[in-house]
Order: sequence, then structure tokens, then C-alpha cells
Amino acid sequence: MDEFDAKPGIPAPRHLPIDGYEHLPQVAIEARVDSLDRDQVEALLHYETEHTARTPVLRLLTRRLRDLRADAESEDTPGGYGPPPRRTIPGADAP
Repeated sequence: MDEFDAKPGIPAPRHLPIDGYEHLPQVAIEARVDSLDRDQVEALLHYETEHTARTPVLRLLTRRLRDLRADAESEDTPGGYGPPPRRTIPGADAP
């Protein structure tokens, strides 16, 4: 399939975030997927779904996307790691 036959919304192989993605084995994709951002993973997931649909690769990309979404949600909510809240001891300020 060349770029003129591509379906709308599905990135052409030359626009994927990993060069030569369409020819890479799962192990090579695993080695690169952790460095990708959410949009890049979504593009690969969309491409993989519409083309080869390799179940292990779909699982890998879905897991990475889920992790990225969870990270984004945890950044939006207060709390998490950081210094503990200051606690005052009753009567500690009294002379």
C-alpha cells in the first residue's frame, strides 16, 4: 500500500515515530516504545491495528498507552510524592 492508498487518519509508514516500524520485530519495538510520548504510541497503535495487527505488539502498545495516561492523570491530581506535610505539635509553640 502506498501513501495514496492509505486510509484517512492512518499514518503512512514514513510518518511513524519509529523508522522502519513496519519491518521491525516485536523485540525491537519493545526496546523503543518506552521513549515515545502518548501521541506517538497512539499513532503506532492505530497503524498496527489497521495493518499487521500482531497481538503481542498490540498488547505492548496498549500497556504503554495505559501507563502514559495513568501518569498524566496522576500529574493532574494533588498529592503523590514530595515532602511530608508540616505537622504542628499542640502546645509546642507555647512558652
